[in-house]
Amino acid sequence: MSVVRVLLFIFVAAGLPAYAKPAPAHDGGSIRWQPCHNAMFQRWFQDTPPQPGLQCGYLDVPLIYGTASNPLPARGEVVRLALTRLPATGEKKGSVVMIPGGPGLSGINPYLPAEPAIAKLRKSYDVIGYDPRGVGQSAPKISCQMADDDETPALDDNDIAGAETQVRAMITACIKQTGAQVVQHVGTEEAVSDLNAIRYALGEPALNAVAYAYGTKVAALYAERFPKRTRALVLDGVVDISEDEFTRRISQERAYQQSFLRFAAFCAKTTRCPLPSDPNLAIQAFHALLSKLHAAPFVTQAGYEIYPDDVIAVTRALLLWPQRWPELAQVLEQIASGQAGEQASTLIDESYAPDAEDARNVITCADSATPGADEQMLRRKRQAINTTATFTHYLPLHEYPLEMCDLWPYPGKDSPHVPRLSPALPPLLFVARRYDAATPYRSARMMASWFKSPLVTQERDGHTLALHGIDRCVDDTVVDYLLAPKKPRHDKTCR
Repeated sequence: MSVVRVLLFIFVAAGLPAYAKPAPAHDGGSIRWQPCHNAMFQRWFQDTPPQPGLQCGYLDVPLIYGTASNPLPARGEVVRLALTRLPATGEKKGSVVMIPGGPGLSGINPYLPAEPAIAKLRKSYDVIGYDPRGVGQSAPKISCQMADDDETPALDDNDIAGAETQVRAMITACIKQTGAQVVQHVGTEEAVSDLNAIRYALGEPALNAVAYAYGTKVAALYAERFPKRTRALVLDGVVDISEDEFTRRISQERAYQQSFLRFAAFCAKTTRCPLPSDPNLAIQAFHALLSKLHAAPFVTQAGYEIYPDDVIAVTRALLLWPQRWPELAQVLEQIASGQAGEQASTLIDESYAPDAEDARNVITCADSATPGADEQMLRRKRQAINTTATFTHYLPLHEYPLEMCDLWPYPGKDSPHVPRLSPALPPLLFVARRYDAATPYRSARMMASWFKSPLVTQERDGHTLALHGIDRCVDDTVVDYLLAPKKPRHDKTCR
């Protein structure tokens, strides 16, 4: 397995560009809503058509905020946020903003199933989706795509210097394609200010929002900065804002290891599965499959080549969604038995999202990069991260290359800390699954404790579920909170 593909998978990771344009000063942000089926918005929905009645619009916000408390675009460069609205089906009482995860994931096509509790919420509240700055249909968009003549050749295993040369080339492409000023102002600090600008433009005196995964970091920091502008915040798949990026990655890899072993136990009970239920034997079997593909990639009848990194990518992606574990078991069996075809290639392709990966990398570096840090310390951290989840560690390297944020030229703005609560902040609501690989359960427990807020625990596998129609107990609790956030609540378990 090439060190570069390991690196890219694990991190799933000049002046302003022409489209970051100057804007005249005006008296506040505004959104001009139009039907999403209008021709100008067709490119927003190339993969999935917009929901019936969905409305689209833009909001201009400052590229660089003058002060943390000023949400309004002023003279200077702006970014344009893409937003959508599902209008309330009855008399409107307010809006609920859906904060996407990632970082780097789009949020402009929020899907809410027609469950009774969710229908009750939709009767009184508009549902607002958006693409965060740098993401999706917002502009300028983060891009790290290299020109053909800038791409470097494939590397041999353990070519650390070559791998880091590729990382530096990618960083150069990110800055060139996106803009040096832009890449320095797409982090969580700006995302919090953008969220407040959205609230202001919607005319809401205080924010109602449901945040997922990385979005919970945005929501938690918003609650700290704008306690009096907070009404109800649901945080599902919780990020611990006290953890630095290294600690978060280690915790996440441990959770992935646990999820893989739980999947192996499930897989062994199916009719066809290449993994035994015994943890050690399951890891050995997975390593054997990866080693076999490392020696000779499998080629389907259609000519699709399957490499070890592809198997790791699809496994990690589907571990998050237990309803798709049967598919994962099937595909692993097909690859192991030399019968993989269209199902395997489709699932592998779904596991890669270059645009989202570009955005995730740049946003993460805008938060956490530490130029000038001790190189040997960084290499020890890479070693620790890459070897924590042993199920993917089939081909030990003597050394692991530095990643993008290790070589990023601009300092990150993140300052990990225990949340600082204001007496003016109302209770939040935290939601977590017990066995979540991407956002470990412990993070939700810690954050709920620090924010002195209730935690809803679903005793199952998976990643995020609020308002997804997956668990009625969870959805009923979330909707009840959004409708009446001041009602006294306690921790709750949903089975």
